[in-house]
Amino acid sequence: MRDLVVKILVSIGLYKPMVEIINRVKFEVQARRMKHDGLVMLAAADKVFSEMGVKAFLTYGALLGAYRDHGFISYDPDIDLGILEKEVPIDLHTKMEQAGFHLYRQNVMAETKQVVEETYIYKNLHLDIFYYIQEGQDLYSVIQRKHETKEWKEANATDGFPCDRSYVPACEFERREFLGLQIWMPVDTDGWLRAIYSDSYMTPIKNWNAKDSYVTRIIHTQERSYRRLC
Repeated sequence: MRDLVVKILVSIGLYKPMVEIINRVKFEVQARRMKHDGLVMLAAADKVFSEMGVKAFLTYGALLGAYRDHGFISYDPDIDLGILEKEVPIDLHTKMEQAGFHLYRQNVMAETKQVVEETYIYKNLHLDIFYYIQEGQDLYSVIQRKHETKEWKEANATDGFPCDRSYVPACEFERREFLGLQIWMPVDTDGWLRAIYSDSYMTPIKNWNAKDSYVTRIIHTQERSYRRLC
């Protein structure tokens, strides 16, 4: 039934507007939950990674909020953490599960089958883990974009999703105070935020989208990826 409704909406050009409305409502609900339990989830995740000897650092919206807003961005629906791909523990999923994190989704590269992002659910909140890969003097993570024309289930069953690479300068990480917690952040936070959001990152843009990132170091690629639901 769901697939039939989607096909009808796609055929009459209403699928994307409906998805945008649904996502907007979901984001608002998640943002409210973040205000109550976001710090609890961040503390729990940091504890798991610390026990495994891994530096899980703030990135994307979580890093921007910490640096610019000194807290979570009011409309951010999740928390973004990064870890170096070469440091991913073999028992990561087991340790996260034991701490109450349920692995919900993985983004997997089509050609290499490499996992580049994982989403966990903790108390109805989403935690996104980006795997950062070294390339010369930079690190990059992979951003999965919406399919050019297809709804996500059809895209996932056929040619997958287009991808961007988000480059940031490689640097050390340090513990900094964040809402009473000591959390890992890149030493060159300013450089990271300029690379991701452009030089104007101190100006809030609620509907920021990577597709409009021509003044950043986010690069559109020919790579494709798929979603693996867990």
